[in-house]
Amino acid sequence: MRYRSAARAFQRALLNLKIFALPAFIASFAISLLILAKPAAADVERVEILERSLVADGKAFGNVGAYERIRGRLYFAVEAAAAENQVLVDIRLAPRDAQGRVTFAADFVLLKPLNATRGNGRLLYDVVNQGDLTALASFNDANPSNAPTSAAEAGNGFLMEQGYALLASGWSWDVAPGGGRLRADLPIAMEGGKPIYGRTDGEVTVLRTTPTARHVASGAIGYEPASSDDAGDVLTVRESAFGPRTPIARNRWHFGYEAAGSTMYDPALITLDGGFKPGAIYALTYTVRGPRVAGLGLAGIRDALMFFRGEKADKFGTPNPLIAGGGDLPKAVLAFGNEQGARLLQTMIYHGLTADGRGRMAFDGVFMQNGGAGRGGFNIRFAQAGRRMSPDVDLDFPTDVFPFATALQTDTVTNEASSVIDRASTTNTVPKLFYVNSAMDYWTRSASLLHTAVNGTVDVTPDRRARLYAVAGAAHTIARAGERDTLAHCRDPLDYRPLLRSLLLHLDGWVTLKKEPPESAVPTIADGTLVKLSQYSEKFPKVPGLRSPIRMLESPRLDFGPRFTNDGVADVMPPKVGKTFTVLVPATDDDGLDKGSIRLPEVSVPLGTYTGWNLLNAATGAPERLARDDGSFLPFEPDEDERVSAGDPRPSIKARYPTREAYTKAYAAAALTLAEKEMILGSDINGMIERAGAFYDRTAKRTSADESCAYLGK
Repeated sequence: MRYRSAARAFQRALLNLKIFALPAFIASFAISLLILAKPAAADVERVEILERSLVADGKAFGNVGAYERIRGRLYFAVEAAAAENQVLVDIRLAPRDAQGRVTFAADFVLLKPLNATRGNGRLLYDVVNQGDLTALASFNDANPSNAPTSAAEAGNGFLMEQGYALLASGWSWDVAPGGGRLRADLPIAMEGGKPIYGRTDGEVTVLRTTPTARHVASGAIGYEPASSDDAGDVLTVRESAFGPRTPIARNRWHFGYEAAGSTMYDPALITLDGGFKPGAIYALTYTVRGPRVAGLGLAGIRDALMFFRGEKADKFGTPNPLIAGGGDLPKAVLAFGNEQGARLLQTMIYHGLTADGRGRMAFDGVFMQNGGAGRGGFNIRFAQAGRRMSPDVDLDFPTDVFPFATALQTDTVTNEASSVIDRASTTNTVPKLFYVNSAMDYWTRSASLLHTAVNGTVDVTPDRRARLYAVAGAAHTIARAGERDTLAHCRDPLDYRPLLRSLLLHLDGWVTLKKEPPESAVPTIADGTLVKLSQYSEKFPKVPGLRSPIRMLESPRLDFGPRFTNDGVADVMPPKVGKTFTVLVPATDDDGLDKGSIRLPEVSVPLGTYTGWNLLNAATGAPERLARDDGSFLPFEPDEDERVSAGDPRPSIKARYPTREAYTKAYAAAALTLAEKEMILGSDINGMIERAGAFYDRTAKRTSADESCAYLGK
């Protein structure tokens, strides 16, 4: 039996996006009038093409055909006095050219149909994470690559078959060169012709005792200390996020590493006498100088999109790569960000960097995946995208961490009332917003604060231009199985990319056809599906040998000093940590599965319990600590005898599904129901059923004596 007929109307309306050609001439005509009425003034001065190559060795993607990859550089000249740029921290202290403009450059990569006339007229912007592309992995099931030349690096070809043009550009200065990563060369702020000094910090945790550790993230550069032996630089150690910080004597540690009996200087590394101990949290605070004007990276995204969507050529006559070969300017722009990229987009929205000074939108729709409730410290003095953060508390963004939601709410502690879209609302430049979070983002990235009051007492209704979706039982990292390694439980293997593909088309349809997408689907306080940890723990099944969380990661109010809110300058480093916001998690049913969220067939027809949390094991020195990226999978016992012997309160696989056929039929029915609700695509169903059958075979053969995770696959 074939299932491609499911939700056929949805497929016709959204999957084949080239049907949007009917109203396309109207959109194209409107854009043309806008351009004629207001001459383009994007801040991209010059486009430099460095390389052209075929994607996936020239493979044809459906009716769209082959794709090409264009790699190059964008050169910007930003008007520092423009009103829309005043939100950029230190813009007034940036060096100017002869015309009084601030100049910088960034790498870019563009994937587009080789025959530009076959595209769907949409530009999908991919916010790079630590300089790496993310959209192909999220939507195409592709192997990660910044230069997708092989078939595996193009994945299933979904985005290409739809005809999207994909654009990515560098926005961060501290991405390490190499690996095809996209970087931005941002200027250094000076005051009165003199260097600016300040303090920055980072945190270190290790999994085993080691003499040397990195205090900046892997793949990042970080700020170099102003002096390698400054007595004012401080290294502290504490046992937990909110525990007391004990200073370590300055003569016990130094920047660099030991090699052949000599000390080698490396500003990204610290060597500690006696070594770093697993489980402890080490915090480094040190003096740096020469802050990059990091907010220009966000402005660069805005201006790059203004160029690619509105300009036919740069200031020197080089054609816009999108129109070369018979193409046209895009009719719509969607922005996608995963993890750090999602928080960056949230930060752009917060600062009103959604449009230029004339009110022209940089992007029409925004898809934020697994960003939790966070913004980011991307537009502050001494910002570092590769900053190492605490594993015990949600400090991924050095800011006052308020507001979170798209609807106005008041912080009962500070009495501040605001929403994340306030600035964009004043200029009527709020794009359509999709927030898509895994269950794990409620545990480790405070996702509940997107739709609850900050004291956790009532639900907050999202703005009409926003949709929020939570994925039941999903981990932050998609479909990562394999052995436990440092974890207490087997990794959560749930693959929710079929849902992401459907939601992307819904966002597209909302932007281009004004077709309302599915209503928000998140757990709520009102219906009892969003609860406190104590309520969750009381309900969760008492599986023998299970270690469950005793806390989740919560966002605290942070005080960086009097200049931080308005000027982005931290005078208090590390910040003073105040009262935490109240974070809630999805409630659980008798099987330990999340309520109130979108349930994929793996969760609605389960072979085990998928959770949005996992714990570290004892070898890490912090067995009570939540993992940041991996959830858990707790399989049901294969039959009732095994279940009774193991003492597992959850019914066995055999009790639920007498035969393999019974399981696959139930799974197929669940998949068809989800397709009819337009939450997965009919074209994904067959593959999902095949994978589910294979997973059943492996899981049903497992015995309780086998504690390995091998049955989950790789």
